[in-house]
Amino acid sequence: MNFGFISGGGECGALIRSIDWTKNPLGPIEKWPQSLRTTLSIILNSKFPMFLFWGPELICFYNDAYRPSLGMDGKHPNAMGQTGAEAWPEIWEIIKPLIDQVLSGGEATWSEDQLIPIYRNGKIEDVYWTFSYSPAYDETEKPAGVFVTCTENTQKVNTLKALSESKDELEFAINAAELGTWDYNPITNKFISNTRLKRWFGISTDTEIDLKTALNAIAEKDRKNVQEAILNALDYSSGGNYKAKYTIINAKTGKERIVKAKGKALFNEQNIAYRLNGTLQDITEEVAAQNAFRESEENFRNLILQAPVGMIILKGENFFVELVNDTYLKLAGKTRKEFAEKTLWEALPESKTLGFDYLLKKVMQTGIAHHGNEQVITSIRNGQKETVYINFVYEPLKDADGSINRIMVVAIDVTEILESKRKIQDAEERARLASAAAGLGTFDLDLRTGEMTTSERFDEIFGYKLHVPRSNYVSAIHPDDHELRLNAHRRALDIGRIYYEVRVVWQDKSIHWIRVQGKIYYDGDGKALRMLGTVMDTTQQRNDKEELLQINQRLEIALEAGRLGSYELDLKTRKIRFSDQFNKNYGLLPKKKLSYDELLNFVEPNFKADVISAIDTAILTGTIYQAEYQIRWPDGSIHWIKESGKAQYDEKGNPITFIGVSFDITETKQLQQQKDDFIGIASHELKTPVTSIKAYAQVLERILLKKGDIKEAELMKKMDSQLNRLTNLIGDLLDVTKVNLGKLQYNHTHFDFNEMVRFAIEELQRTTEIHHILADLQEVGLVYADKERVSQVVTNLMTNAIKYSPDSEQIVVHSSIENNSVVVCVEDFGIGIAENNLNKVFEQFYRVSGSMQHTFPGLGLGLYISSEIIKREGGKIWVSSTEGKGSKFCFSIPIQRTN
Repeated sequence: MNFGFISGGGECGALIRSIDWTKNPLGPIEKWPQSLRTTLSIILNSKFPMFLFWGPELICFYNDAYRPSLGMDGKHPNAMGQTGAEAWPEIWEIIKPLIDQVLSGGEATWSEDQLIPIYRNGKIEDVYWTFSYSPAYDETEKPAGVFVTCTENTQKVNTLKALSESKDELEFAINAAELGTWDYNPITNKFISNTRLKRWFGISTDTEIDLKTALNAIAEKDRKNVQEAILNALDYSSGGNYKAKYTIINAKTGKERIVKAKGKALFNEQNIAYRLNGTLQDITEEVAAQNAFRESEENFRNLILQAPVGMIILKGENFFVELVNDTYLKLAGKTRKEFAEKTLWEALPESKTLGFDYLLKKVMQTGIAHHGNEQVITSIRNGQKETVYINFVYEPLKDADGSINRIMVVAIDVTEILESKRKIQDAEERARLASAAAGLGTFDLDLRTGEMTTSERFDEIFGYKLHVPRSNYVSAIHPDDHELRLNAHRRALDIGRIYYEVRVVWQDKSIHWIRVQGKIYYDGDGKALRMLGTVMDTTQQRNDKEELLQINQRLEIALEAGRLGSYELDLKTRKIRFSDQFNKNYGLLPKKKLSYDELLNFVEPNFKADVISAIDTAILTGTIYQAEYQIRWPDGSIHWIKESGKAQYDEKGNPITFIGVSFDITETKQLQQQKDDFIGIASHELKTPVTSIKAYAQVLERILLKKGDIKEAELMKKMDSQLNRLTNLIGDLLDVTKVNLGKLQYNHTHFDFNEMVRFAIEELQRTTEIHHILADLQEVGLVYADKERVSQVVTNLMTNAIKYSPDSEQIVVHSSIENNSVVVCVEDFGIGIAENNLNKVFEQFYRVSGSMQHTFPGLGLGLYISSEIIKREGGKIWVSSTEGKGSKFCFSIPIQRTN
């Protein structure tokens, strides 16, 4: 017989050929009707899944394309040739009515994604089908069977269900984390956002917006950067990543909110962006904490630099100098250049031999601060070695990981106040900001069963490496905080949201702070079903706040120990805050509050304008403000205040606050006044007898010369010379007293400047036979100044040049005009001045130090007087020198004064 209709058909065709059909209700193949043969030929040779129920017994046939749907260890191969009831007992009640409908002449059926569980792979499985039942006709043109075309959609349906569940979970997580979401179509310019983002923008939730509307919600200062970030993300070469941080402003309330945006662009085959979407996270509190930290650190550094006590910060095993203030430099007798980019031992080699090396290493190793009182050191002051007593503290500063890599040294000169024995110490400033949203753990709590699903980060925050039963998480909460948690859960059932902060105790007994927040979801009847939320470890945030508080407290202790009053002025509101010590310095009761203008009223009228001008100048130029002035206490007493400070600026360079410190120097000023009074009285009382003695010496010299007593007359002449020196010294003392009291008289006239200089040279040349004074004078012309005082300065500079050039014969005096000012320089080639002493030569009573000190007599007042005269003339005075090669003293004064 020719069975060509089943000669192919793959595995299923071979299976049909192998069956003994004589035992089947259909009978032998050769007796099968042509309609069955034709139908089977179509089915077996089709690549589309097909099935056939034939005859009254509904015998089953299927092809290779249908066979995978039967699974393994299931119906195949036994289903081939079985009756429908035998092959599909588990679903016969479902499909039999459909078969009957078709066989009775009804219309073909159609079912899409229909769940029809079947037995396969050794078990009953849920299987989804899209299928059609249609009639298969015999030779009488009546339905003899049911032709089934079908597709299994189980994977598609399961995938769609999984996507739907994932979408729900993602939406729950976004809402719990309070994220704003957005989706931008760069082709249509359409901008879609969730409700939260519209509320942030101050836009009605039913309003459609475009990109321009969204950009208008961004603060103007950030708008350009955001636009550039968007354009960059839409550029295919950038990878499509979008990240930005900026400020948005609510259009209704004006509330500002700092957000962090993250997104990703999608591109088509032509590398053109067709979608950009992402999230916005509110980081306002995080940024505020960062700003507070930076501001506190800047205040800390400023207070160190401005403090009148010595402070230095050393870093690393070699104790590299990281920061040092002027007070410490003065205490050490060094310049800033000698400390720049050096270790402590390079800048102060003598300190290592005194045992400080051992103490610093011990502090670095143990982390225990070292306090020293009344330590004896040798310091260079006013060019002379002096024994100085200091109190000091070596304070270790911890890094974020707890290691110690820096030491802060605080040194206080207590030589004159040993009875008070003060300590100054300041603590390390370390702060680490709270973790961002990337550190959030998530949870999903089924409120009906109590079962909870958590993320890995959630487990880590509770101190677990793996997921544990919910009871373990609850047990980890600190016993004292259980009531707080229970109250939060009860309240959440009423308001639909949960929020609380508690402590958790890890298995290693360490305690951590966490913040839990989330949302409850309800069914159609309002019954709570799920709680979805996040948990964040806030331990570091709390530690940072506590650390900042401790640092401020330590700074206040340090300032109080040094009797330093501190204040902070808000330059916009003019509101001022000051410490209790500041109140004491102004004679005020503790906690007494004053405005800035009220505080200025304490300043004596003749100082007030200068104080205001100095503060304004410091703010304008960004320099450190320093001033000494008198104030009147509420009890009427007058006190002297020494004050310094500096302004702080925002990112645009605008001044926002002014921070300063004050110190009561009344006692020091009183001692200075007593000294000046004594010098003035003593000098005045000495002047008359010295003048009389000088006259007697000159008379005696003439008498002795007439008698021919040449040797005795020469002695009188030497006495007269010494009296001249004494007269000059007394004159210097009187001038210093007048300078300090502001009573030095000036008489301004027009005079020929070079003529005055030549006359001074000629007068001084007569007094020396060893030195030759050369005049290198450019044409200057007339100058308006006090001729006698300026001549006094020129003479003083030439006298010093002669005095400090014992082995050199030449002195050169230069004059020139620069920028409408006369410049005079006196150059010698003598012993010179050490670089670290150049800034001291114009101080009162400063004299050359070192082995040659005894060779050069004098009180050290000439240069001080000269500098004050030049300042009074509106000029400036300076010196350049090389030790062993000579010095060059210069001054300049205006040709014409404007006042």
